Amino acid sequence: MTEYPSLEAFYAADERRRRSEEADYGVWWVERGDQRWPTWRVSYIKATGEVYALELGQTGRVKLLGAYPPDEGDIYYRSLDQVLVGWAEAPRRYLSWVVERLDNNPRRVT
Repeated sequence: MTEYPSLEAFYAADERRRRSEEADYGVWWVERGDQRWPTWRVSYIKATGEVYALELGQTGRVKLLGAYPPDEGDIYYRSLDQVLVGWAEAPRRYLSWVVERLDNNPRRVT
């Protein structure tokens, strides 16, 4: 999993990220087990097909979780919604849950 020290560093590494539309998949994600902090926001970038997590709080690190090709047309995240179905209802949101679903999907971008 590729990491960046900040959102600015993440955007600077590929300028398409900065200019792209994004879709959010919630906040309050955590990395593992009983951990409560830090929390992360998970988002999808239309131009690159990347799904990333932004650490909320002091450091603002970014983890690139995976990639998924955008849909054609106006609803660019419809297929990704199907891959991540159930994320909003999960009582505990783990970043590994997102990574597993991306890795186990045949349309993922490598």
